[in-house]
Amino acid sequence: MMEAQAVAPAVRTRPPILALPAEDEQTLDALFGDWERLSRTEHSMPPVSPLTFKLLRVDRDAPLAVAEVTEIVESDPILTARLLGLANSAIHMRGGKPITDVKSSIIRLGLYNAFEATFTQLFGLWVRHASRIPDDSLLDTLWLEYLITAFCAREIASALDDPDADSGISYTSALLHDVGTLALSWAEPKAMGRFIQAGYCRGTPLHAKFVEAHTRLGESLLKGWNAPERLAKVAATHHLPFARHDSPVTSIVQIADHLHDEVLDHELSDFRAPEDYPMGCSGEVPETVSAALAALGLHHRIDSIIERVARQSARIEQLARLPS
Repeated sequence: MMEAQAVAPAVRTRPPILALPAEDEQTLDALFGDWERLSRTEHSMPPVSPLTFKLLRVDRDAPLAVAEVTEIVESDPILTARLLGLANSAIHMRGGKPITDVKSSIIRLGLYNAFEATFTQLFGLWVRHASRIPDDSLLDTLWLEYLITAFCAREIASALDDPDADSGISYTSALLHDVGTLALSWAEPKAMGRFIQAGYCRGTPLHAKFVEAHTRLGESLLKGWNAPERLAKVAATHHLPFARHDSPVTSIVQIADHLHDEVLDHELSDFRAPEDYPMGCSGEVPETVSAALAALGLHHRIDSIIERVARQSARIEQLARLPS
């Protein structure tokens, strides 16, 4: 009888790191230095829907929370259709009867899941319709990256015994933390696409300028869109050294933003991961992330957090289908 052969787990094919053309480097160097102009209304990308931040101001623990979320969803026909579709999907239906109204959809999904799905769909609609990115593969990669970051952030927050580490705020902060990257891609979609495919030129002065530009631009845009202050703060600080974080949510998002490959490659994940672009702009795990893990006491729990996110891969894939 033959001995059983150990089968190595499949590992995602990493996209090749391409050289950035010299003309793109000049274009992007000027773009990153001009982030303040892109933050002004007349030069910036269209804002997210006001419903996005109206939703964030709902007290999910209040008696009227279901009614408030129902009213927000019903004010947008596309959002209504998306939430009904989620409630009637195989993941959530489980042999139940089809649902045809928003309130019943929210009850079936559960308020917190419905809140998360509604916020995600609102932001996803904006990503699809406000973006000038011509490459669907790049857009899909960025969106999947933000979703995985958001799910990781929520799981990290849930693992902490800290009232300031709210799982809902951590999720939304993670989903929005790279708004500045989307705004830069809106301004120079082709050059930014090649920059991302070149691994964000990590380790170069251009990458350092990009980090400065996308964090400050993201903060400025979110403030201009009347987002809650703490969301803008995370966008501004998620690349800063740990000692300068004034909120555990920033540390949570910073850690979550370095878990993409581990989640995608986990044996329990079922992702159809994109292969044309690298995921994440920071490369190797920096000392700031190691410091955050140590300070939050998460070193021995990070593997279980990654596993929990990997187990939700089907749900993440469902949310990753950008609205058309």
